[in-house]
Amino acid sequence: MHEYPLAIYFAAFVLLIWYSGDLSLLVFTFAAFLSGLYAHKLFSLLGLERHSFEEYPYVYVVPMPFKSAFTIGNAIVLSRRLVEEVDEDVLRAIIYHELGHVKFRDFTTVFLLVFVYSVIATYSRSKVVLFAYLLLFVWIYWHMEARADLYALRKSANIEKALQQFNLKWRLAFLRGEASTQQQTMWVLLTILFFAGFYLGTLLIKGQ
Repeated sequence: MHEYPLAIYFAAFVLLIWYSGDLSLLVFTFAAFLSGLYAHKLFSLLGLERHSFEEYPYVYVVPMPFKSAFTIGNAIVLSRRLVEEVDEDVLRAIIYHELGHVKFRDFTTVFLLVFVYSVIATYSRSKVVLFAYLLLFVWIYWHMEARADLYALRKSANIEKALQQFNLKWRLAFLRGEASTQQQTMWVLLTILFFAGFYLGTLLIKGQ
């Protein structure tokens, strides 16, 4: 899931922009896509502080007032507060979780999902379609987070301790085998089918 070649993402961008006919959207999307993809090179040029990590060189520390970690393209960003206030093994698990996002190109996937959402929100008049897409977005995002946790676990990182410390019970339950994605997948698909059926029903009623 999501580890597709970059050419597929580019083709999706082109098709969506061609459908919308908005040249400014093309320029903005291409610039944002490239800036995210090569963020690690940009951060290196800016001289941002690096965090020493044995397996990946592009881990940066920035002065944010809250404890947070995320990826931008191929770069992993840690808040200084996170680095200073969490245990070393928890920080290592968090970095491996974020590295999982990097390995599976999750930033690119999220970027594509947000872009599609913006196109739908701009050109679709149906709130039902928009809501169904948001459900799909949440479902994919959940799988990306769970998979990044599994990647950290495979690297022998103490991801369970990190999830406990930040009270992420839903991810911890999945990691321990107490919950599976099958039930969640079923409910998301049933909800999407319900709203799709509701939307088609309204179209049929209006057509009569």
